[in-house]
Amino acid sequence: MKRLWVYWLLVIAFIWLVASHFNQFKDFSHTLARGHLWWVLVAVALQILHYLISSTSYRTAFNTVGVDSRLRDLFPLLFSAIFLNVVAPSGGASGAALFVGHAARHGQSPTKATAGILLQLIVSLMAFMLILTAGLVYLGIEHGLQLYQVVGALILLLSIALESSVLVIAMRRPALLRSMLAWIQGTVNGLLGRIKRAALLSDEWVEDHAAEFIEAAGAITTHPRSLAYTLGVLLFAHVVNIAVLYTLFLAFSQSIQVGTLVAGYAVGILFLIVSFTPQGIGVVEGVMPLVFNSLGVPNGVAALTVLAFRGLSFWMPLVVGFFLLRWSGLFRTQPPA
Repeated sequence: MKRLWVYWLLVIAFIWLVASHFNQFKDFSHTLARGHLWWVLVAVALQILHYLISSTSYRTAFNTVGVDSRLRDLFPLLFSAIFLNVVAPSGGASGAALFVGHAARHGQSPTKATAGILLQLIVSLMAFMLILTAGLVYLGIEHGLQLYQVVGALILLLSIALESSVLVIAMRRPALLRSMLAWIQGTVNGLLGRIKRAALLSDEWVEDHAAEFIEAAGAITTHPRSLAYTLGVLLFAHVVNIAVLYTLFLAFSQSIQVGTLVAGYAVGILFLIVSFTPQGIGVVEGVMPLVFNSLGVPNGVAALTVLAFRGLSFWMPLVVGFFLLRWSGLFRTQPPA
């Protein structure tokens, strides 16, 4: 019953999100209608390929930490995770919980699955840093580098360091990891005790989760090829996403240099990551056209292309993710057959 209530709350959140951004949906459809149909269809196909490749990165990350997974499951889960991260923003924890819950329902270790999700996130940010560095260098050469872009990049670097610290602690300082888990156990049980509830986390919980996380972190160092493969997959995903943006410029009959294309894409994705709004809603749409315009792309074409790109890369998977939510198993009360 509780899960059903959560589902209907998400339905309401989805309806509110669509209603509050209805004008953007109209603008998106009108924008695509103005582009050359062939290039628009190519962009749609490339966007689907991008998410297929992104799903593959989760599979390689899970394999690295010893979690079995199937691409046919991860692909639709990724769309549902995107939806959850938007309507229930929690720094990506909502979408991560979906992957971890799916792994647990299929007999895999939730702790190892969590390590796999963290690994995928860290490698994803590192892969993007390579793209971002190229984009910022180009902006510097063209005298288009702005302070806010540098600050955003520094925030991203800090985020990578913080995310990586958990795995580093598990690999280098297992005693510290156990202390951190013990603190979590004491805090959770203490809060439950104040409201007259039984303790939720036992002493075994600390040791079991620490052992599994340490094992998963150790697997990362012993499988460098798998780690490198994950990095390569994620770099390829960005290349395909850049190709989506390029085909949309062609759809509006606008030629564009590779450096300009990469710079605009890099800054846009940067503020998708570090923005205070879920998935950079309202921020990316403002920043990307500014970058393209500063590099010589006509403002009208830049705005149209970015609007179409955001429609395909954000709104399309968001809507698909909503309709796949019931399939994800998040609201299933019985274990899968």
